[in-house]
Amino acid sequence: MNAEGSQSLSRAEFLRVSTLGAAGLGAAAAAGSAAHAASQPSRGYVVAVTHGPSDATRVMLALFTATRLPAGDNHVWFAIDGGQLCKKGDAEKVTSPLFVKQGNAGKLIDELRAKGTKIHI
Repeated sequence: MNAEGSQSLSRAEFLRVSTLGAAGLGAAAAAGSAAHAASQPSRGYVVAVTHGPSDATRVMLALFTATRLPAGDNHVWFAIDGGQLCKKGDAEKVTSPLFVKQGNAGKLIDELRAKGTKIHI
């Protein structure tokens, strides 16, 4: 903590948060040292899915990134066009040639739920 009482980011934490943010995925800032992190069990990330079926690669990139987040209080928000993916059966129709191994968006959403990631619309 600095003299003003606010938390300061380490270089590694700043790079991690800014990299996720620069990817357009939105990330919750997770600040503090490792000792501070151990005292806060609610540390996690937020991934925003703002694109829908018309931009499958961006949808798959956001969901794939969310599946690779470290354990914590992680959330995936579907907003704007991303909300279309929450209609029954629509996520299973979204695939991308860049994410062939991952299957479809529905499969990644199921994987996120199995990991305990909270899904929001």
